[in-house]
Amino acid sequence: MDKVNFLRGGFTFSFMLLAGNFAAYGGLVYPYFSLKLMDVSLTILMTFGVTFPLFRMLLQLNNQDISSSMGKKHVAWSIVMGFGYSGIAYLTVYSLLSPDKYGEGLSLLEHYHLIPFIIEMAILLILWFIPDHLANSLHKKQLKQIYQKEQEYKSLYENNLSAIFTYNREGIIVEANERAATMTGYPLEKIIGKEFLTYMMEKNLGQIKTAFLRSLRGEAMTFELDFPHREGHILYIQVIVVPIHLDGEVTGAHVLATDITEATKDKKKIQFLAYHDELTGLPNRRYFNEAFETKVKEGHDQMAILLLDLNRFKIVNDTLGHGYGDELISKFGKRCKDALGEKGLIARMSGDEFIVLLPSIQGRSEIHKVVKAIHKSLQTPFTIGGHDIMTSTSIGISLYPHDGKDLSTLLKKADIAMYTTKKSAGAYQLLFSDQLEEKGINPIELEENLRKALINDEFELYYQPQFSLQTNRVVGVEALIRWNHPVKGLISPDDFIPLAEETGLIIPLGRWILNRACEQFKVWEKGGHEFKISINVSSRQFHDATFVEMVRELLFTHDIPPSFIELELTESTAMHHVEEAMAKMNALREIGVSIAIDDFGIEYSSLSYLQKFSIQTLKIDRSFIMDLDENESNKAIVSAIHAMAKHLKLAIVAEGVETETQLNWLKNLECEYGQGYYFSRPLPADGVTDYINKSIGVSNCN
Repeated sequence: MDKVNFLRGGFTFSFMLLAGNFAAYGGLVYPYFSLKLMDVSLTILMTFGVTFPLFRMLLQLNNQDISSSMGKKHVAWSIVMGFGYSGIAYLTVYSLLSPDKYGEGLSLLEHYHLIPFIIEMAILLILWFIPDHLANSLHKKQLKQIYQKEQEYKSLYENNLSAIFTYNREGIIVEANERAATMTGYPLEKIIGKEFLTYMMEKNLGQIKTAFLRSLRGEAMTFELDFPHREGHILYIQVIVVPIHLDGEVTGAHVLATDITEATKDKKKIQFLAYHDELTGLPNRRYFNEAFETKVKEGHDQMAILLLDLNRFKIVNDTLGHGYGDELISKFGKRCKDALGEKGLIARMSGDEFIVLLPSIQGRSEIHKVVKAIHKSLQTPFTIGGHDIMTSTSIGISLYPHDGKDLSTLLKKADIAMYTTKKSAGAYQLLFSDQLEEKGINPIELEENLRKALINDEFELYYQPQFSLQTNRVVGVEALIRWNHPVKGLISPDDFIPLAEETGLIIPLGRWILNRACEQFKVWEKGGHEFKISINVSSRQFHDATFVEMVRELLFTHDIPPSFIELELTESTAMHHVEEAMAKMNALREIGVSIAIDDFGIEYSSLSYLQKFSIQTLKIDRSFIMDLDENESNKAIVSAIHAMAKHLKLAIVAEGVETETQLNWLKNLECEYGQGYYFSRPLPADGVTDYINKSIGVSNCN
């Protein structure tokens, strides 16, 4: 209710009351009617005087919340108001009635006719005083409440844990608290009066301008952004914008800014640890799983899973301690990640196992390039605590979707392939094949059976003939071990040799191979056949301290001319502990046996080490021979290897000859020896004898 309504209501109510009273009482006293203008005028004034305090009180009641104490005062005012209105009726009658008609009660007032008006005047004064008194009390109460609100606002503003900035519609900061100065590093005098965009980072300007415009439309909002502290470091803050409404209009906004830098770092750290390995910092299994599923959903139609196992980790961990083992794992993971580059994702599975995802591969050659890069990165020793530690990795590979469409299946098959390739110092990898799974290879079960096989003599040597490409005669054989498992039948060495290396069973198994080869040589010798027998030697077997003496002992025991025995080493075996390897090769040469480098060309292929080592033969890896028909690059590589061998006066054997085209090309190159399915598959000892008897003849290697 405003002043206009107050006046309109007061006058209207007064006129209605006067009209009603004069009409009603005028009619009642009409026979004795006597209009006394002075009294009528006073009655009218008194009516207005009583009515307007009523509307004042109604105005106060409408605008104020009335407490219990104030309520009691209004009750007292209502009683006085009742007396005032009852007096109006009396004055009305008094002003209209002829004096000679007064009753006994009124006759006393004939000479004191102003007394009723004086009484009414007193009541009127009381009625006017009471609203003023009540208004004054309310005003004091309101002032107190306003003061309390101001103090509460000030306390909330100044003591708030958040920095508070208040800006107007022009975007000028008009107020800020001390926390704002502390958080930003700027004193208040450099904050107040500035545009709120002054200290913001350029990348956040669009976001902040949008928030400003929304706040002027009356929208509250919250968001997060980076803020440059005065000292140069970046804060991450949470912002809450609250519009200021005044008389129905938005005059600006309060901005509450909270520094959540540490909380954000903690959150990111927790999230990082949830998806990364704490030791290496590489993604963990959870991260890898989600990444794989994402690639599948993106439609990658061919991917490779590589499972890496760190060789010799257990030896390092057990002999040097867990600290060394942890550092080796960490550095190994970093090297592999660097070698992988942007080609794929590497994660740590657990222990000394890592897993690699290669998305969008076009062919197996891409996989082999990545594997070669990983192996190459491990050629340099790891320097840990003053120790130079050489290690390698065994890699099992499975292909999506060829070997499985879910990660669990792919990992299982990669695991089977990895255990099949396990070598302590070899650079070797194997793609999963269904044959591996069909054989039901279980590494733990296989190790138990392997120990029993040594006791039960379940092994057998097969021999693959080696031919002179110029004379077409057999000049030697390569001894290849097979395992006649009593339940699973014939098991390839690819399936059990790596495990024999890992468990150390390769030492007694290697002795068995050399011993059986010597025995077979004597059998062939008695039959009139003398040719060289080549025997593969594993890295662990070669580096065993008793190896040279074991060779010497068996040759002496079986009375074998040493020149008929050739030991085949891989490049990685020869390069592992080079000084030790050179000493052993020299010792073997003193005995009289010859040494060949097997699978030459896929690892180091260094002229310098060939000159240092006591070797007599290079065996070109079959991967270069297989594609000779179509691959000009392979032809160039084989030609270069042949030229190198000729320069060093080394014999050269081409492995994996399978077609007549390959044979003719090698003959034109004047390659000396060949070996492969074109000539003969590996044969049992009796089969070799029959094969030789049917062949053109035998050329003595001497």
